[in-house]
Amino acid sequence: MIFLIALSLVGLAFGVYRLWDIWAFSLTASETEGQIVARNSASFIIEFNANGRTFQITEDLPGTKGMSGLTRTKLQPGTKVSVLYDPSTPSRAKWNDKRNWVFPLVLIFVSVLAGLAGLFPNFANRPFRRN
Repeated sequence: MIFLIALSLVGLAFGVYRLWDIWAFSLTASETEGQIVARNSASFIIEFNANGRTFQITEDLPGTKGMSGLTRTKLQPGTKVSVLYDPSTPSRAKWNDKRNWVFPLVLIFVSVLAGLAGLFPNFANRPFRRN
């Protein structure tokens, strides 16, 4: 029970940190259009222009299941994608994928549920009473 609560606190802290990091970057970042120039089985390279210079970033390909699989098939060389970059340091950039928010939100949700399960371990075993 204590282990579950501790694990949920670690997950909650990491989820909040990742969410904060994504949100803070998106507040100050500029958006531009990039183009995929290369791809292998695990990642793809995006080339974009910022401040009169050309930059490249490498991003991991999404998973193969569900909607991620559909997105994965669309990420081919020549495809235009949105890129967020730090105006003061354009080499600090990320693929502007809305799914970046999903992992930290799911981690926070699961961590809260795990913490509640650790705090109230017998809640599900209580008999349902009608008044």
